[in-house]
Amino acid sequence: MAADLEKTIEEVQSKLDIVEVIAGYIPLKKMGANFKACCPFHHEKTPSFVVSPTKQIYHCFGCGVGGDKITFVMKHERLEFMEALKILADKANVQLPQIKGGRYSGSGRSFSSVLYRVNEVAANYYNALLIGSAKSKDARKYLAGRSLNADVVTKFKLGYSSPAWDDFMRFSKEKGYSTEVLEKAGLIIPGREKGFYDRFRNRVIFPIFDVRSKAVGFGGRVMDESMPKYMNSPETDVYVKGRHLYGLNFAIEDIKQKDYVIIVEGYFDLIVPYQNGVKNIAATLGTALTVEQIRLIRRFTSNAVIIFDADEAGEAASLRGLDLLISEGLNVKIARLPKGIDPDTYVRTEGVDAFLKLLGQADNLFDYKLRLLLEKFNPAEPTEKAKITSEMLPTIKRVENAVLRSDYLKKLSEALFINEEALLEELSKVKIDYTYLGGNRVFKERVAIKPAEKIVAGLMIEDPDIAAEVKRQLELKDFESEDLRTIVKTTFAMLDEGKNPTAAKIIHQLNDDNLSHIVCEALTETENHVDREKSLRDCIVRMKSDNLKSKREELTSQMKEAETRGDEAKLMKLVNEMNNLRSVKF
Repeated sequence: MAADLEKTIEEVQSKLDIVEVIAGYIPLKKMGANFKACCPFHHEKTPSFVVSPTKQIYHCFGCGVGGDKITFVMKHERLEFMEALKILADKANVQLPQIKGGRYSGSGRSFSSVLYRVNEVAANYYNALLIGSAKSKDARKYLAGRSLNADVVTKFKLGYSSPAWDDFMRFSKEKGYSTEVLEKAGLIIPGREKGFYDRFRNRVIFPIFDVRSKAVGFGGRVMDESMPKYMNSPETDVYVKGRHLYGLNFAIEDIKQKDYVIIVEGYFDLIVPYQNGVKNIAATLGTALTVEQIRLIRRFTSNAVIIFDADEAGEAASLRGLDLLISEGLNVKIARLPKGIDPDTYVRTEGVDAFLKLLGQADNLFDYKLRLLLEKFNPAEPTEKAKITSEMLPTIKRVENAVLRSDYLKKLSEALFINEEALLEELSKVKIDYTYLGGNRVFKERVAIKPAEKIVAGLMIEDPDIAAEVKRQLELKDFESEDLRTIVKTTFAMLDEGKNPTAAKIIHQLNDDNLSHIVCEALTETENHVDREKSLRDCIVRMKSDNLKSKREELTSQMKEAETRGDEAKLMKLVNEMNNLRSVKF
């Protein structure tokens, strides 16, 4: 069966082009023989993420990630290997074999897949309770009062949780799910004493789906004015709030067709416009837009209209996300609702045509932010004028288009009665900190690898004939880098088994992010080597010369130690070894 899986992996690899796969997630720009983009795994302004169509790998020179098309999908969608392979196999129209046991086991589901499944069970349970139970009469009445019809309830799989303490827990246990799984899915909560109870009780339930329409979490709303009004799933292995947009899975085709997305905040703010025909819409679930949400949007469009509640919190949320939107290359407009009105209420009271008209009158991002700041601060006061400037200049700094940046500076100059030269001088002082997502690099610190060793490894991974030649001329101990020795050992083993040691095969055999990074780094080292045979000869000579130098230095140290101790026998033996080394020729 393992052989069947390897064959399937090779078939998927051969049928899909890495450029097409990655371009489905992030926009790529052709640069010579390769493609470049801003890395999707860390926040950066200057693209350092390279995709090689000839080598079928990606590599970021900023944060160090690297791999092939399968590892990219694994990282980007946070999936187990088999889950990522299944996505690509479906894309390539390749049937996956039924496999039991081993590292790629299909028999024991990953914990993430268990959570997806129990969330699906929960979504179906709550939905069935809403539609078919007498207990949910008030919930159905509440949704009808919010103008939701049966079609949209079915579409979004809305549900209801009963007031009982453990109805869902007992139901799911009968389905075979343990208390541990239910707790890790965020569906039950431990009590003060022993025992657990349902997280969601007597609430309207909103399942939250990822872009593949898998349930990852839930929101629950009370039907009266009791607090808390909303209760949401905690973060789990499959649900991190800042990585998802509510309703996006239902909106993808309309977003692509219209080439823009409308961003709102909450469940009803999305569902009511959607029900009235505005289907290119997604919701942030009440948070400021994150980098990952913005990059999720950019998979389907580069244009967005943000329509937040026109209260202090809503405007603060939009302001916090503005600079990120610019940095990530999104063309953004901001629509402003009347005070105290949300999109849900506006569509129900004013109608969908008025809503669309309001969207058409949306301000560009610069004008919106400047207007808010002018309302907040008094530009006649020098200190407050400086505050406005300090807020606006970082935004302008992030605009890559020089013409647009110049126009914004001119507008700011006119609005604040400040000389453009002074603004330009202040703009030059602005420093933008592009930090890594998650705060830290994911790769451990490594001892620097000698260029000759890295080039030899890259050449042998590219060409099985070169790999065979390296195996004849070098031993594992000739590689000083322990990481490279592991990679070369894997490559040699594949040759012994009669396999073609491609980068993709080596990466999956190693199953290690740091080693995958080195494989990709080694391959990038060889790009400008036209005469590969000469490069190989020169690097092998360099490696042997370096190794010989190291041995001589070690012998010299040992000879000094033997001389100090007065060990004549040891000293003579070491002198003979040194003479032998001096006679070595390459």
